[in-house]
Amino acid sequence: MAGVRELLAIVLGAALGVALLVAPRTMLRLSVFVGPNRRRRGEYGIDKAIPARWTWIARGLGVVCVAIAAFIAYQTYA
Repeated sequence: MAGVRELLAIVLGAALGVALLVAPRTMLRLSVFVGPNRRRRGEYGIDKAIPARWTWIARGLGVVCVAIAAFIAYQTYA
């Protein structure tokens, strides 16, 4: 029987994975990996562009999160 931990792991893993796949640049801006811009100069809202390599890494992590959530769901409910 599935417990709360398994169900929570499936839901959170799938949600994080889908968010990383759908909006990788937004997720990177919200994460701690990009780092804060301490010395802001210029107009409000001007940020450096996130390199394409980082977005592909975020998408890869999204695929991994969805795969792990699917594996946990398979192990729990099969």
